[in-house]
Amino acid sequence: MVRDRTLEILAVIMLVFVFFLILMLPLTARAVDRCQTYIPDVRANAIRYLGLGYPYWYNLGCAMTETNCRQDMVSFDGGVGLYQLTPSTGILAVIKKEFPVNPYNAENNIRAQAFYMHLIKDKYMKQKSIKFKNKYQIEPLTFTNKCGTRLSDLYRNYNGGLWFVHESKLADKNYACEEKEMRSHCVRSGTWVGTKNPRWLSFCEVNFSYATKVYKASQKYKMGKDGITFW
Repeated sequence: MVRDRTLEILAVIMLVFVFFLILMLPLTARAVDRCQTYIPDVRANAIRYLGLGYPYWYNLGCAMTETNCRQDMVSFDGGVGLYQLTPSTGILAVIKKEFPVNPYNAENNIRAQAFYMHLIKDKYMKQKSIKFKNKYQIEPLTFTNKCGTRLSDLYRNYNGGLWFVHESKLADKNYACEEKEMRSHCVRSGTWVGTKNPRWLSFCEVNFSYATKVYKASQKYKMGKDGITFW
């Protein structure tokens, strides 16, 4: 009798476990399907603004990192849509000089992100000398010439601007290329997020972990060689 009762309990536990898995699978599938539906537009706009050889799957990984490919997402700091286009950073103002953009529209959001990545890659990271934040003199082109055009730097720039170039210069006046050196000289602050259980969000941690998250999220969609060094 004891053995029969034990088998009954195990059977119930197994049924509950299987039922839990069945409930979870549709959620996972929807997340994957959301991303897959955007692949054609992400690829087309990457080709349009970043060139045929650009590994477009990293832009998809960027959407995964930002919102898990949810177009209806609006964040606490005002970021809108798939790529969290944030009006307060001036990104929309820059893009609107080239073409009209509605960040609440998925196609517009995808196009805007690809165009902005083009600006980062072909313009912002090739500036000879600028006064960052109106007080830090930095030379992005010197950094790029020394460290190369790396995908990690492009997405780090997308997430937090040119802070990492400034921190690279703090680590070494001739610019440090290693992430650990830049991270160790990070001078950014952070913010408190959440109301019920507030926690401190470090902008240093967010920015220096961002490229790794994009890389990991992109691998399931990888369709060829990167062509550009990630690190």
